[in-house]
Amino acid sequence: MAGQRVSNSGKKSSALRDAAALTTQLAAGLEKIGLAMKSRTWRREGRAGLGPLQRQVLTLLRSKPGQRATVSAVANELVVRLPTASEVIATLERKQLVRRRRDVSDGRIVVAQLTAKGNRSCTPSSRMPDRLVTATEALSASEQVALLKSLVKVIRSLQEQGEISVARMCVSCRNFQPNKHDNADRPHHCESLNVPLGDRSLRLDCHVYEPAPAVQVNEAWGSYTGSRTA
Repeated sequence: MAGQRVSNSGKKSSALRDAAALTTQLAAGLEKIGLAMKSRTWRREGRAGLGPLQRQVLTLLRSKPGQRATVSAVANELVVRLPTASEVIATLERKQLVRRRRDVSDGRIVVAQLTAKGNRSCTPSSRMPDRLVTATEALSASEQVALLKSLVKVIRSLQEQGEISVARMCVSCRNFQPNKHDNADRPHHCESLNVPLGDRSLRLDCHVYEPAPAVQVNEAWGSYTGSRTA
């Protein structure tokens, strides 16, 4: 009996080591992809005089109504300090990609807005990580769906740790209703678009995104994590 307990303990320890090794490998793989994409961005955008953070600010402003946002909102969404956001926006203004102005309702608030030149510089075609798209196309349809669901979970965890900004994801949107429909292919629902959604249709950066209250997000997340794979 004692020998059996030792054997079971050994198996448990081995399983824990294997799990730890796997998560380490997954983290290393994600880091390698991130470094590769960052390096490519530097090579591509560096020639145009744009650094990664400058590109992120332009992309963020492009996603906003009226293509504008307060400097503090930019800092919060990109998880950078306010002086850093102000410095980047000032640099973009010198490049005539962004203009700054005082908010008409509150002169203490500074609003950053894309210029026509800034809007052209961050069109979807120039932002599309085509090499990464090609790489993910090597996965089967079911693998792509599984990867998307996994990325949603990873991003949410990083958000909770304060490592990345709040992404405009379906699962944190007030319009998202997980598992509303009795349909294995499209169990979820988007109130804004009034359409059913499958897991393959979920967005990590949606143009109709509206942030949901924390209570709603937690409830939606609890329901979503038990959802069926479409």
